[in-house]
Amino acid sequence: MNSLVRPADMVDMAVVALLIYALLVWFKKTRTAFVVQGLLVLMGVYVMARVMEMYLTTSIFQGFFAVILVALVVIFQEELRTVFERIAVLSLPGTADLRPLARQTGMLTRTIHDMAADRVGALIVLRGRDPLDRHVEGGWELNGLLSEPLIKSLFDYHSMGHDGAVIIEGERLTRFGCHLPLSKDFSKTDKLGTRHSAALGIVELTDALVVVVSEERGSVSVAREGSIETLLNPDDLGERISRFVEDTQPQPHRDALQVFLQRNVREKVIATVSAVILWFFIVFGAKEWRQAYELPAVPRNLAAGMRVVRIQPERVRVVFAGKLRDFYWVDRRGLAARVDLTLAKPGANLVRFAAEDVVRPAHLSVEEIDPLRVAVDVAEKEARP
Repeated sequence: MNSLVRPADMVDMAVVALLIYALLVWFKKTRTAFVVQGLLVLMGVYVMARVMEMYLTTSIFQGFFAVILVALVVIFQEELRTVFERIAVLSLPGTADLRPLARQTGMLTRTIHDMAADRVGALIVLRGRDPLDRHVEGGWELNGLLSEPLIKSLFDYHSMGHDGAVIIEGERLTRFGCHLPLSKDFSKTDKLGTRHSAALGIVELTDALVVVVSEERGSVSVAREGSIETLLNPDDLGERISRFVEDTQPQPHRDALQVFLQRNVREKVIATVSAVILWFFIVFGAKEWRQAYELPAVPRNLAAGMRVVRIQPERVRVVFAGKLRDFYWVDRRGLAARVDLTLAKPGANLVRFAAEDVVRPAHLSVEEIDPLRVAVDVAEKEARP
C-alpha cells in the first residue's frame, strides 16, 4: 500500500484533517454541537442504507440532505460568517498585537479588583484576533491610552456610558458605552444578568476575552470561547489575561508547535482518523480493482423428475472488477455461480457459464470465469414404491 500513497496524498490528508479539526473546535465552542451530532447519526443511517443497498431509503435521504444543507446555511449564517472572518484574519498578519496588553495586565487586574470591592459594575472586552465592529453597536470612539483612572471614570455611575462595554485593543481603550449581542444559549444565561449574557454573546462569536464585574455581588467573571466562569481566587484574573495574550499571539520564545499539539487533543485525534478514513474510502477506494473468489457451482432450472448426481468441479474461480470500495462490504456468502440446467438431459452434460449466471452485487462486473464449463451428471429420480 505504501507505493500507492503518494506524497501529495499525505498532504491531501493533512489539509483535510486540519479542516475537520477546525470544524470540530468550532462545533465545540458554538451552539451547533447538538445539531452536528444529529446529522452524524443521520449520515450513519444513510451509509448503512447504502451498504445494504436499500434504494428507497437512500433516495429519500439524498433529497433530505439537500434540503438540510440549505436550512443549515440559513440557520447558522451568523456562525458561518464568523468562520469566514477568522479565515480572512489568519491570512492577514499583524492584525492584532497584544504585546502591549501584556504590559498592562497588572494595572488592569488591580483596577478590576478595586471596582469589584466597591461594587462598581463593569464590562471589559479584550479584543483578540477577530474583528469586533460587526458585533458591537453604539458607544463612542475614544482611542485613549489604557490607564486605571480612565477605566474607573468610564464605569463611574455619572458617566453616560457606564452601563455599556469598553473595548480594549492592545494598550488602547478604543470605544466605550458599547452594546454587545446577548447570548442565544439560554441554558447558560438563565440565572445571569444582562452584563453576563452580553459577555457570553460576544465570546460565542469572536475569540475575545471579556471580564464582568457584578455590582450586586462584587464578583468577577471571565468569559471566553463560549463559556463564562466566576473567579473565586482574585489571583486567577491576571493568569487568565496572560494566558489569553499568549494563546492569541504566542511570544517568539514559546514553542508554538508544542502549544498547538497540547490543545484539543481529542479533536486532533478524531480529525486525523477521519481524514485517513475519508482518503481510504474516497481516494484509495476509487482505484480500479480486480479480485478473485472461489464460488460454489449451484444448479438451477432442473426439470422435474431429474436429479443432479455430480458437478465437476464443484467450485469455480471468478474474477470481479470494480472500484476498490465496491469490494469493502462484499458478502462472500451471497456470491455463487449458477449452473443453468434448462437443457440438461440424463447422463453427462457440459454446461457453459455466462456473466449473467454469476450472482454478485450490481456494481461489480465479471472479468473471468475459470473453468468456463462444468461437467454435470444428471439422472432421473427413482420412482417411489
